[in-house]
Amino acid sequence: MDAEKYFLTAFVDESGSITRNDIKHHNYFIVAVIFTRDSRRIRRYFQKGIASLLKSDKYKKIMDENGEIKGSEVTETKKNQIYDRIVRNCKDDFELGIIVLDNKNTTKEMMKNHSNTFNYIIQEYLDKCFRKYSRYRDTVTDMHFIIDEQNVAKEAEYNLGGYLNQHFTVYDPICNHFDVMYSDSKDHALIQMADFISNTFYRNIEKHDRTSDENVKTLSGNICNNVYHIFENSKKIVQK
Repeated sequence: MDAEKYFLTAFVDESGSITRNDIKHHNYFIVAVIFTRDSRRIRRYFQKGIASLLKSDKYKKIMDENGEIKGSEVTETKKNQIYDRIVRNCKDDFELGIIVLDNKNTTKEMMKNHSNTFNYIIQEYLDKCFRKYSRYRDTVTDMHFIIDEQNVAKEAEYNLGGYLNQHFTVYDPICNHFDVMYSDSKDHALIQMADFISNTFYRNIEKHDRTSDENVKTLSGNICNNVYHIFENSKKIVQK
């Protein structure tokens, strides 16, 4: 058995907030998940895209000061060149999960503990979308999640891994082993890529930014089941 064939890594980042403050301008919380068995190949093309940005003094200064470039700091026009290169060369090497939480229709109970809410929407996505529709669903024994540590409350570091491992290996198996690691996005190019993607969909859904339309179209062929996963407590359906 080729172990790499059955090992799946997921890189996770988010845009927006789980909040009821200023709901008119903070309606959606977006999570982007990049599933891949060949992170090296995708990373190489994403880093080529970052290298092209660094030809600009603006982005070189950001990189020098912060050690990375955030998706919110890059125009959708600039992102399009990066996404296009990745999809043209790596289309069969990754799958996207796009999770949308509508704050307007989320229960007060879910607002009390953001870590538990984050855990639950990841679980629901894996149960209701990945398990049924993912290209990898029947060929994974080990699943490894890598999540940006800056965007998840500290207590989540101690319960998400155990929570999901128990659910997906014992209670309702999806694989034999499931683990979660939190890492600084500066150390993982594909967490940075997940940040770019979550920001693109946040701009498209929350901000109605038409410059993001082309990027959503470019990425849509790699979205699991070709639709956003709408958290079930949300009454409003948003999908392409």
